[in-house]
Amino acid sequence: MAGRKRKTRAGRMMNRRRFHLFLLIFSIVILECLRSDVPEFTQEGFRVPQPYQALKFPRTHGSHPDFKIEWWYLTGHLKSNSGREFGFQVTFFRFAGTKVEIGLEDPNFGQSQIYSTQVALTDIGAGKFYFDERIDRNGWDAFASEDILDLRHGPWSMKMTDHLREAIDVGFNIRDKATVKLRMRPTKPLVVFGPDGTSRKGPDPTARSYYITFTRLAVSGSIEIDKEILNLSGEAWMDHEISSQQLSENLEGWDWTAIQLDDGREIKAYLLRQTDGTPSEFSQLIWIDEAGRSVYQDYGDEGFSWSKESFWESPVTGTVYPTTVTIETVDPKTGLWRKLTLSPIVAEQELTGDLNGTNYWEGACRVTNETGKWIGRAYLELAGYDDSLSGALR
Repeated sequence: MAGRKRKTRAGRMMNRRRFHLFLLIFSIVILECLRSDVPEFTQEGFRVPQPYQALKFPRTHGSHPDFKIEWWYLTGHLKSNSGREFGFQVTFFRFAGTKVEIGLEDPNFGQSQIYSTQVALTDIGAGKFYFDERIDRNGWDAFASEDILDLRHGPWSMKMTDHLREAIDVGFNIRDKATVKLRMRPTKPLVVFGPDGTSRKGPDPTARSYYITFTRLAVSGSIEIDKEILNLSGEAWMDHEISSQQLSENLEGWDWTAIQLDDGREIKAYLLRQTDGTPSEFSQLIWIDEAGRSVYQDYGDEGFSWSKESFWESPVTGTVYPTTVTIETVDPKTGLWRKLTLSPIVAEQELTGDLNGTNYWEGACRVTNETGKWIGRAYLELAGYDDSLSGALR
């Protein structure tokens, strides 16, 4: 009897091992099937972000020239010791040339990579908005490391100076209006968006990106403005997006926001607008809780809604932007519907692309709840409301 019991236990252990092996093989097969639906390269020969790809940091913070489109995007809300408030934006874009261009590039002053960088500052108390832009081929005046986060475009820079603490130094000036020097450090874990590690932007399997975000960074630094140097503190948001196709052919633009709530949570939401005026099914809202965990909601009756409340017409371009919006969403903490209204702190926050040809509105906003109480801050981006949106994103 004892011998039979030992044999039975051994048999059970063997069956468990076989079952676990089966599950492992089955999971690998399913994973490979999911990956096989996504081509490795676009028709132009650029890499496509792959599902379930393990990203390696700090290398992933650097440049990826095998992908067609990439940007590092930083916005934040700052306050001086004297109470003066500012909003800021710094965005480094990298666009790859064709593979023919890449093969013929000059090693000292290449043409394969184009860098377009924009910086903006909102002086909230004065009600003023300043911005500047640069565009250059890769070379002496524009650089992005492939090994670490180290970007330079003329006098503007963004560099991760401490990989253990993930501290980032940023410096920029806006002509003779202001000079800003900032150091920022994440207070929450890095978030990689997308259930499979990629963020979908359309039905085409190549319309996806690696979408990497620090949703809350503590900021310190200084600004020289109006012949005065002010010490600053505040919070920022940083996105790094890597792709080879951002927009499907049926999309004309997007409304996007990064919300930092006073309760320690954040919301990223974007409405992808189709050419017929309806939202794409790939529009999405993501709650990020205090620990950095994400909850995804799709656009629609059971997900979230996005309503345009009021508009601002640019005196420069004549473009009309919906600069006040209301987002209705289910709060994953309570299960109750929330109504969040984003309204611009300064109306005129349009960036007119004199060099890159793209106009869009991007500005600092207050966030209020159903009763009108101020509950957070946000940046709102409105792109494609004229005909200037770059074809390079497709």
